[in-house]
Amino acid sequence: METEAGKVAERGEATRDETGAWAPLINLQDTGRFLPVLEQLGCTLAISRRPSGVALLGVDQGVPTLSACLLPRSMGMAVSRDRIAVATARELMIFSNVRGIAGLYPDRPDYYDSIFVPRQCFYTAYCDLHDMAFDGQIVLAVNTRYSCISVIDGHFNFTPLWKPPFVKEFTPDDRCHLNGMAFHERKLRFATALGTTDTPYGWRDDMASGGVLMEVPSGRVVAAGLSMPHSPRIIDGHLYVLEGGRGQVLRVDPETGRCTVVAKLPGFTHGLAAYRGVMFVGLSKLRDKRGPQGLPIEEDGDLVAGVAALDIASGKILGILRFHNGVDEVFDVHVLPDIRRAEILSPEQWYQRPSVVTMQGGMWESRLREGDDESDEPDPSE
Repeated sequence: METEAGKVAERGEATRDETGAWAPLINLQDTGRFLPVLEQLGCTLAISRRPSGVALLGVDQGVPTLSACLLPRSMGMAVSRDRIAVATARELMIFSNVRGIAGLYPDRPDYYDSIFVPRQCFYTAYCDLHDMAFDGQIVLAVNTRYSCISVIDGHFNFTPLWKPPFVKEFTPDDRCHLNGMAFHERKLRFATALGTTDTPYGWRDDMASGGVLMEVPSGRVVAAGLSMPHSPRIIDGHLYVLEGGRGQVLRVDPETGRCTVVAKLPGFTHGLAAYRGVMFVGLSKLRDKRGPQGLPIEEDGDLVAGVAALDIASGKILGILRFHNGVDEVFDVHVLPDIRRAEILSPEQWYQRPSVVTMQGGMWESRLREGDDESDEPDPSE
C-alpha cells in the first residue's frame, strides 16, 4: 500500500523522477508496517544514499518526516548520541545536533525536535570510506582504497590501524575491497572483504563468491564463499552480516562459520542497524553502468531501493519502505533514538542560516533585512 503521505518534499533539494526530469518530491511506498513500526520505536533513521546525500527519516502522527541534504558522494556513516559522521568524496564531515534551538529554527519554527549542523571536517583525500564508528572523539573507518581500518582524528589524513594479513603492501589500489567492520564494546571484532587478493582491484575477478568474513585482529577467516558481504554487526550477542550479492541477511556462528539465512530481501543488501528488537537493512538497485556481474541476485528481477524492517527474534519482514525516485542506492543506515522530526543542513545550507551555540545557550543568525548593507554581512567565500 502507498501511504497517504507517500510523497514527501525534501528541504532545499530537487530530485529526479522516473522520467529523469527534476522533481521536488520523493515518492515513498510502505509495503507492510514499516512506518507504524518506526513511529512506535520513536526513532529516526539516518540514511546515506545515492544520488549523493544524507536523508533523515522519522514518523510523527502517522506521517513520514523526511529531510535531506546534498553531499559530494556520501558513503559510510557513524552516529553517537547527538553526532553524525558522514564520509564524502575526500572528506569526513561531522554534524552536531543543536537540539536546544531546533524549535527556534526560523525557516520552520516550533516543528523540529533536532537539527544537525556541520561542525567539523577532516580532509582525508580519496579513501572510499565504508563502515565507520565513533570511539570517543575519534572516528574509526574502513579505508577501502588503502585496504585497512584507519583512525581519523585530524593529526594525519588517516592513521592505519589494522589490515588483513594477506595484504602485504600499503598502496591506494583497493586490493581486496575491505568494506565492513563490527565495532562492539569499543573493540574491533570482525571485518568483511570482497576477496582475499593482494593485487590492485584483484577482488573483481570473483565478485560473485569470493567474499570473506574475518576475525579482528587475528585475520582468521570465519566464513568464505560469500557473495559481496557487507555490514557485519554484533546484535544481542549474535554476529550478523549482509550478503549483498544474494540479497540476504545472515547470522553467522563465529566459531564454526556456519551461516543461517535470516531473511531474503528484494534488493542488494548494504547498511545494517538495530534498535529495540527491530533490524533495519538498506536495499539498493544494481548499478546498470557496470552491466552484469554474475551475481546470484541478478536473477531476481526488479530490485528496489529502500529500507527493510525485520523482527530480530523471528526474521519476519515487518515492512519495506521503497523509494520510487530520488534514491537508487542505500549505502548505510543508522538509528537516531528519541528523534521524530529532524533536519540536517549541508554546509551550503548552514552558511545561509548559521547557528551559534555555546555553553550559555544558542541562537540562529538572522538574515539580512531588505535595505540592509550587504557589506556588513560576512562573505562565506572569503
